[in-house]
Order: sequence, then structure tokens, then C-alpha cells
Amino acid sequence: MRAAETRDPPMSLDGFLAFLEGRPRWERWELDDGVPLTGPQPTRRHDWIQVNILEALRQHRRRHTSPWRPSGPSQVPVPGAARTVAPDILVAIDDGHHDLCITPAPLVVFEVLSPSDRPRRQASKLAAYAAVPSIQSVVLVRQDRQSVTVHRRNAEGGLSAFVCTETVGLPEIGITLAFGTIYDDMPLL
Repeated sequence: MRAAETRDPPMSLDGFLAFLEGRPRWERWELDDGVPLTGPQPTRRHDWIQVNILEALRQHRRRHTSPWRPSGPSQVPVPGAARTVAPDILVAIDDGHHDLCITPAPLVVFEVLSPSDRPRRQASKLAAYAAVPSIQSVVLVRQDRQSVTVHRRNAEGGLSAFVCTETVGLPEIGITLAFGTIYDDMPLL
């Protein structure tokens, strides 16, 4: 990710949200220690996986009239930090605030991993997600092969990793996603 510019003093969450209002909707930004950062544009493979997951979640929501709604990406503020994270997909209770670009209390977040997502960056994002108490699961989806890891909230309040095989169970939202759905019509490496 690259910084928009160095900030002194750091940008606040409100300042960041105002900054986003002036940016094109297709740009992907996060606030990291008070500095707005943007990342590379996602690949087509990334977009296809994201669409597959969103379609499956939306179909489930319609069939079961679930109280939650999937969306993405959206800004998630990290409590106690001048930081946000912007998961590729998130699932949150539908609170009726449909005109906001921020989702303060998601239940589940999905990251479609990009080649630029190095272990250090993944660890930083997982720590940020762990700091958001409403998040029950963080789903990491590889785009180069069929591989999904779910980091679930544990009794200590942290996140514990579980490698999935063939399906991804998300009991907190009442859905199981098959790998065949996530990677449908997907040319893998």
C-alpha cells in the first residue's frame, strides 16, 4: 500500500471519512496509524471470487430472510486506534444506515488474498480484526488455488485459525459455503 501523504498530526477517523467523500468510489483506501493508504487494484480473479461469495451470501439471505446483509468493501474502524480496515466482503446486521461507507460492527469479514498480501500485512490485518469485538470470523480466501482459512473468535477474545477443506462453515450467520461455490467458473493457476 502507498500513503496518500505523510500526516502530522495523524488523520482522525472523521477526517478520513471526509477524505473518502472526495475520492472516486473505485479507489480502495484504509487508514493506518492516521495515514490514508491505498492498495493495488484487485485482479480479475480476485473480483470473480468476491462476486461468487457475495452472490452466495445474498441468495442465502433472501431464502432465509436473515437479519444480516453482505456488502463490501466497507471501512471498519478499529477501536482505540487511528485505523480502519476495508475487507473485501463483510456481513453485518442490517441497521438501516445504507448511505454510510463505514460498518462499525461486522460479524464476519472476508479477505480475498492478493499476491501483495505478505504474511506481515496479513498478521497486521488479523490483529486489527481481532480488536473489533463484533467480528466472530475472518475468512481468508486464496485466489491462486482452492484454499480457505477461517480465523474464529476464541474464548480469550483472540482469533484461532482453522484450515477448511471443501466447505467453509459460518455458524454465526447460519451458512456453509462450498469451495465449488467460492471458486465457481474460476481459472486457477
